[in-house]
Amino acid sequence: MTKSIGKRAHGNAPSHIMRLVERVEEAAADPKYAARKDMYTRHNRLEKVRKAPVCVHLHSDYRLVWQELIPPDTLESQDPLERGVEIQLRQKLYKHDHIPDDEVLLPTIWVSPIRPVGAESADRGSSQGVADRTHGSRSQGDARLWGLPFRVDATDDPGGAYKVAPVVTDESDMELLHHPRYEIDAPATLELLERVNELVDGRLPVKLATDELAASPSETVVSLMGIEAVLYGVIDRPEFIHKMMDFVTDGYIAYHRERQAAGALDPESTWGFRTHCEKLRPDEDAGALSSSWWYVSAQSLSGLSPDMYAEFLQPYHDRLARELGDNRVYYHGCEDLTEKLPIIRKLPNLRRFHISAWTDLEAAAEQLGRDFVLETHIAYADVLYTHTPAQMRAALERIMDIAGDCAIDINLGDVETVRGDPSVLTNWARLAQEVTESYA
Repeated sequence: MTKSIGKRAHGNAPSHIMRLVERVEEAAADPKYAARKDMYTRHNRLEKVRKAPVCVHLHSDYRLVWQELIPPDTLESQDPLERGVEIQLRQKLYKHDHIPDDEVLLPTIWVSPIRPVGAESADRGSSQGVADRTHGSRSQGDARLWGLPFRVDATDDPGGAYKVAPVVTDESDMELLHHPRYEIDAPATLELLERVNELVDGRLPVKLATDELAASPSETVVSLMGIEAVLYGVIDRPEFIHKMMDFVTDGYIAYHRERQAAGALDPESTWGFRTHCEKLRPDEDAGALSSSWWYVSAQSLSGLSPDMYAEFLQPYHDRLARELGDNRVYYHGCEDLTEKLPIIRKLPNLRRFHISAWTDLEAAAEQLGRDFVLETHIAYADVLYTHTPAQMRAALERIMDIAGDCAIDINLGDVETVRGDPSVLTNWARLAQEVTESYA
């Protein structure tokens, strides 16, 4: 199964899409992006780079903040597939035109595979096959994958709250589970790739985003059992929780090995979540699991104590990191990880470590040093609601003063709204560049 389509012209692409394609081609050819590709490659290998990279991270799916930046009534496409392509193109151009950070513009258009007939795909939230490559329990599984669906009780508000409706409550329910398989409808997927390639006139790479799981098994356990049952279970039913974690972890490993065997891996698909870009070494195989980055997290169980984290999560993360990674494991945690730093840092192949605004930066810099990339974060709520430019500068300088000798980058993430003022992103990126340049 071909997982990408090369550049060949069809001549019948919509004119408004072609205008965007031409602009993306021109933007991607800017020499600054070639320099950034080299910078991120060296940075993620813990080599010294000229200055700390800066990034305003916006999720790829067309959520509220993107609807503020690119209003739905400005989209010209009516067909859902065409609309999804238009959104991807305009997202690339928005960042290129308006946010002066260090992100790399990659021209690839991502497409979600068509799953077998009768299967309910885990990424149906995308626009008719156009991928958004998001992370999170709601997009990580369904009955096709695990044998039982992920069910939630949710409000009618698209951005509202939801609660897991448990489908696994005891060991008898586990008998209904099975390990996920990597399955696609190859002819339908190839047809979809061809359609998207026609939309961009064969001038941009079109690739499949095949990963439905990532590498965070506890999120699947929570999606099957509900968070309350897991938090009570580590006390009341520890053997059952271990059994679930063991089963799900084995399922993750088997699924990713099957993707590898199917030739369905592409390292570029793993760069979008703050890894940015990496040039593989000549002796590395792009089709190997070890050449992709692996996103490990356990945010739904952030309330576990360090001791319980070490018992119920770390062994399974260790197994995944050992089986899949090659110094390309990224540990993500928006919560306060200060007390868990000594545990998590022992993960094999760990390279990037998310240091949230709530994690003690001094402790992280002292304990992690230059052994990992410290992905430091500014609290977006402070930037959006309270901080003056002087306070923003002070927050950035504090990071550089504490951790500037480490391998760090500085990120603004969790951007859910700009409250009608997109300039907040532009201004923060410009200020962050000024500060990091002053420390170069």
